[in-house]
Amino acid sequence: MQGSMVNFYVVNSFAKQAFGGNPAGVVPDAAGLSDSQMLAVAKQLNLVETAFVCPPEKKGSDIRIRYFTPNKELPIAGHPTIACWVALVEEGKFTVEHRSRYLQETKAGPQEIELITKNDALFVRMAQPEPKFIKTPLFGSDIADTFGIDSKAIVHPIRGVDTGLGHLIFGVDSIESLMKIRRQKEPLKKLCERFGLAEAQVFALEATDDNCDLHTRNICPREGLEDPACGVGNSALLAYLMDCGIRFTDDDAHMVAEQGHVVGMPSVIHTWGKRIDKDRYSMHIGGAGVIMAKGRIRVQ
Repeated sequence: MQGSMVNFYVVNSFAKQAFGGNPAGVVPDAAGLSDSQMLAVAKQLNLVETAFVCPPEKKGSDIRIRYFTPNKELPIAGHPTIACWVALVEEGKFTVEHRSRYLQETKAGPQEIELITKNDALFVRMAQPEPKFIKTPLFGSDIADTFGIDSKAIVHPIRGVDTGLGHLIFGVDSIESLMKIRRQKEPLKKLCERFGLAEAQVFALEATDDNCDLHTRNICPREGLEDPACGVGNSALLAYLMDCGIRFTDDDAHMVAEQGHVVGMPSVIHTWGKRIDKDRYSMHIGGAGVIMAKGRIRVQ
């Protein structure tokens, strides 16, 4: 049989325990793999995204990560980054004891990574691209049918925020309304394309866990399971909330969001935001990860 074998991991990011969080594939040594091979591996693993660790191209960087869905490459993704660093520490390639801060390259630009040990668990915190705010002159009545809810349930502004992918963000009046939202791929795709966005991050200012600030869902027009935890989406969400003066009114904020309950994979995403200027923010996201599987996969 032709082809070579490479190691891979499946890591559930933003998880407190096994079978929670958001699964991502990781290939910790993708040196020499072609674009078509990476895409084939991502298609075979059939997870939302798979991260491929490549040698850095720029001086001062520790690694370079490329992100693939089963269909295409993405410039950056949050939960696969956490999964990637959990796998790299498991392989002994990096350790918290040696150094806690690292620099990775992505197609969205350089990204600072901080490794933290909390209660004997590895916690990965990462910088996000500075948010860009996109005008979306929409009312609840304009998007209610797209999301399958009553327009009266939409109680917070509809805005676009780009922290690497581009998210349409708005808030609803309750978790009950949030759970009624339907993921209708084609109408959502057309709505997002209209404003140059990729997906939606919808929230309610209540949570099932008293340790969390709010509940959120990532509504994406791609095929497959709804994303149980979206780091980039939550980064965009906190920037939105700070800029709108909703819940987080200080210039330095820490948001703890719960997500994934609708698909039976509860997740907890930490997001930090700091105001730099009037409408400029420095964003970080973070969370833990649980290794669910590891093995070898054939490439050719």
